[in-house]
Amino acid sequence: MGRKRRIFILVWVILLMSMVTYLFVSFVQLYIQAEKAQKIRFTGEVLAAGRDMAAEINKHINSEFLKDSTMFYPSTDADGGRTLMVMKNGVPHALVNEVIADYRGQLIVLDRDTNYFHTDDSTHLVVVDTIATNYSAYTDSILLQIPPEFFSNVIKKHLRNHNLNLDFQYGVYNFPKQIFVFNPHHLMNKYLDQYYVFALRTNNSEVYTHYLILHFPSERTFFLKKMANIVVPIIIIVFLLAVLMVIMLISIGQQKHNHDAKNDFINNMTHEFKTPLSTISLACEALSDESIHNDPQTVMSFLNMIKEENVRLQKMVTNILQLAQLKKGQLKLQIEPVNIHAQLNSIVRNFSLQVSNLGGRIITRFNAPHPVIAADKSHIESIFINLIENSLKYCDKVPVIEIITSEEHGMLLVSVKDNGVGMSKKQQKHVFDEFFRVSRGNVHDNRGYGLGLHFVKQIVTLHGGRIQLESEVGKGSCFTIYLPIK
Repeated sequence: MGRKRRIFILVWVILLMSMVTYLFVSFVQLYIQAEKAQKIRFTGEVLAAGRDMAAEINKHINSEFLKDSTMFYPSTDADGGRTLMVMKNGVPHALVNEVIADYRGQLIVLDRDTNYFHTDDSTHLVVVDTIATNYSAYTDSILLQIPPEFFSNVIKKHLRNHNLNLDFQYGVYNFPKQIFVFNPHHLMNKYLDQYYVFALRTNNSEVYTHYLILHFPSERTFFLKKMANIVVPIIIIVFLLAVLMVIMLISIGQQKHNHDAKNDFINNMTHEFKTPLSTISLACEALSDESIHNDPQTVMSFLNMIKEENVRLQKMVTNILQLAQLKKGQLKLQIEPVNIHAQLNSIVRNFSLQVSNLGGRIITRFNAPHPVIAADKSHIESIFINLIENSLKYCDKVPVIEIITSEEHGMLLVSVKDNGVGMSKKQQKHVFDEFFRVSRGNVHDNRGYGLGLHFVKQIVTLHGGRIQLESEVGKGSCFTIYLPIK
């Protein structure tokens, strides 16, 4: 039955993990497709806004750039040459190459070569590269005179007109020279294929030398905001499923632990009950023998044996019932004034013979000035008996037990310290759990239900106190109980 149950649980876990994995993969695929669709839509909106931006920027540049019958000097060569472009009716009319010299502070033209631009394609193709290179130099000088705020405001306005409210970075790129006129650190030539590019068109419709470059660093975040009504519910669903799976796995593990612990408890309880019952059975069988009736001492010894085992059985049954009442919250305390020192002295006397037979000793140091507290006497007694029994049970040498009392911040402290086997950090985390028993390897060296320390903690808590454990493997343990002084 146990094996079938484990297989059933394993199948459910595999199915649940498969379902969550499938949903996660489906969500990722859905997100990728949705992001692609948003990218296409976003690109269309940016292109529409970019055309409007370029048109307004071009209009502003052309109002400054192209003047009728204007001649400008884009460059002066180091070897005494310069190139001039002559504008007519807003378009390049001629390209003039001059050789110049400086004579007493004045420039003298030594030679001049003029190339006129005609409408036929062959002449245009010959000079178009030269036009672009020289044309772009003068365009740079015009662009640098325009305040950067102008470009930023134009871009913001047209992005807002197309409902594109997100951060952007921009630059103006000189294509013939392959440099940025505005060269922000965040835009680089090698990433131009990842940016949005718009031609800045002048009145010369044949020459394109400068481009507006746009980049949106928060583009993906913008997509997520647009897809929030789809993405957020899916993320919540997947997250909830993952949480439910984790809770289920923890619950299954806890159920398995409880199942094993209860089986262990039943086995131990059966063993513990079997011993006194067997003793009582043997004593009754012996008493049924008429031959011993004439020996009153033997009869009395068997009767005492039956009485002791009966008391032992009653004590075990009482502990189990009390724990059941604790779990249901039905255990009622009979509060009365209790002198802890007197109670501890009584308990020590009861254990003295057992400890001395083992060659050990119990040391008491009663330092608390106010040992009387309001408590349930029988349950407080059970606490200290449990702790001393554990000190003897988990000791692999001559036992030495110290019982120390003190006061601290209105609390009575009772410490029970031993020189037993001690506990590891992992064991200390579970030592107060129900059914937990300290073991070495896979072997439980001592009998018991694993209920003693759990019962101790519950009773201490009911009295408004707390219990603290300090332990080290091979060096013993120290349980300190804090009880309020009332």
